[in-house]
Amino acid sequence: MAKRVTAEQMTEGLEMNMTPMIDIVFQLIIFLMLANDMSRKEIEELELPIALNAQEDKGDKEKYRLIVNLIKNEGDAPPTLKVRGEMYDLNGFQQLLIPESERSREPEDPRASDLFILVRADTKSRWQDVQWVMQACADPKIRVYKLQFATTKPPEPGQ
Repeated sequence: MAKRVTAEQMTEGLEMNMTPMIDIVFQLIIFLMLANDMSRKEIEELELPIALNAQEDKGDKEKYRLIVNLIKNEGDAPPTLKVRGEMYDLNGFQQLLIPESERSREPEDPRASDLFILVRADTKSRWQDVQWVMQACADPKIRVYKLQFATTKPPEPGQ
């Protein structure tokens, strides 16, 4: 005759193996840490110019955005441009823009590129260096459709 087994006896000695769940949690933590580090490489620590009248643009509708950090060098040395954590001189930057604009060019309209550039220039940067970046973006081989400048708000009175 078969012996009856109770529910308590059936679950006795059974344990849930948590190892796969712990592995997944650690992999997610590592992924998020690396993704956070990658996004920080685009933005350099700069003192941005103050804008009294500016409009915030979240960039939600942009297909392709490139952040350019313009860093003033000592003396009259030409500035350093940093894009995605890589350093470029002014000519190297223009060479970088050509394939970037081709990648984002609309096939229906070969004249225009969907490349959107956000320029983050240090307050101490010379206007002629910023102007050179603007001219590079307007080059007929590149032709970005939108160029914006990052600024900061003026300090509140009493701060």
